[in-house]
Amino acid sequence: MTAVRPRNSSSSKKRRTDYPWLKVYPDNISWDAEFHPVALNDMLDESVATFATRTCTRFLGKTMTYAEIGAASDQVAKGLQALGVGKGTHVGLLLPNTPTYISFFFGVFKAGGTIVNYNPLYTVEELEGQAKDSETSVLVTLDLKMLLDKAEAMLAGGVIDKVIVCSFADLLPSLKSLLFRIFKRKDLGDPGKSVHSDKIVLERDLVANDGRYKKVDIEPHHDIAVLQYTGGTTGTPKGAMLTHANLNINVQQIQGWATNLDPGVERVMGVLPFFHVFAMTTVLNYGVAMGAEMILMPRFELDEALKLIQSTKATVLPGVPTLYNAMLNHPKITSFDLSSLKFCISGGAPLPIEVKKRFEEVSSCSLVEGYGLSETSPVATCNPVEGPVKDGSIGIPVPQTVISIRAIDNSEKELGIGE
Repeated sequence: MTAVRPRNSSSSKKRRTDYPWLKVYPDNISWDAEFHPVALNDMLDESVATFATRTCTRFLGKTMTYAEIGAASDQVAKGLQALGVGKGTHVGLLLPNTPTYISFFFGVFKAGGTIVNYNPLYTVEELEGQAKDSETSVLVTLDLKMLLDKAEAMLAGGVIDKVIVCSFADLLPSLKSLLFRIFKRKDLGDPGKSVHSDKIVLERDLVANDGRYKKVDIEPHHDIAVLQYTGGTTGTPKGAMLTHANLNINVQQIQGWATNLDPGVERVMGVLPFFHVFAMTTVLNYGVAMGAEMILMPRFELDEALKLIQSTKATVLPGVPTLYNAMLNHPKITSFDLSSLKFCISGGAPLPIEVKKRFEEVSSCSLVEGYGLSETSPVATCNPVEGPVKDGSIGIPVPQTVISIRAIDNSEKELGIGE
């Protein structure tokens, strides 16, 4: 199953009126809406042009505008091209949620490369297995010791060719940056002292350029944007090949679904990790497409998350059931003002009905459950923001998505309702 099927396929024409979900489809959403995909980096450039002075990222007290993130991605692109990155090059991101992630995510696309997402909590053995399978040649990480040590081990194992090391302290406000360098020195690695220093490139050297990179012709329907590793049903991670069209159209589907949200005014909580496809789409790509402010957390801390929602007046919160349940179990949950939330979506696991109802009571925001998987890039179904909502249901297909249940012993046999 794919997230988007060809609009003019014979099967779509023949069976369009037979789809059972059309009987309950929201009046304000068109299932057969047309979508015209663009390269993901073009999506960023469009928002930079439209929302240049708007805050793009808020990270531990420091903000960057869309113009600043756009310029940073241009410099990354030129620096990567100087390293030989282009079409066919797989660039790994071993990063938590940071502005660095965003500038490199789109910078890789501008250079023509493909992103491979890495979980920073993976063991070296797991990282090396993924690097070999994906043929990652360049890895981007921070100078935090826990990450740099893993990157150096991968260099030592010969599974990657180069590591780009970015400064964590540079992402912080001036005073926090100084204090971090003084009091958290033990948490920082020193890439200059690495025995593999000849294969390490510092971010400050990579981006020391005018940002005038060589434009690359990207074909959204065919060029792979991201290799997204997923355990699927076997437990052995495999890379789902997601094109620019897969990811960009899924963003357009979400934009068409969340009809109560407006470009240039929303503030999205980046609590879930970007290396996971759910956050990559509903926070990063959707946030950029909407010109939204993204409030980034490098790791989830319950108190801090609730304080940020209240202080920044966040409007969008993508999360998983355990996150919403943790919020509800906070001893002072009723003391936090969550009234700014307009769209809360839960995915990743079944959402208990009692959690949904209690969270809606506390926040006054509808909590809708959806379903997706890496291979569908990822959102495939969702409950409508404004009814009808069926408790315990994953909702109905988002626009232009076809859901078909097939027999296990015969993939050509479509099963009926209730089977």
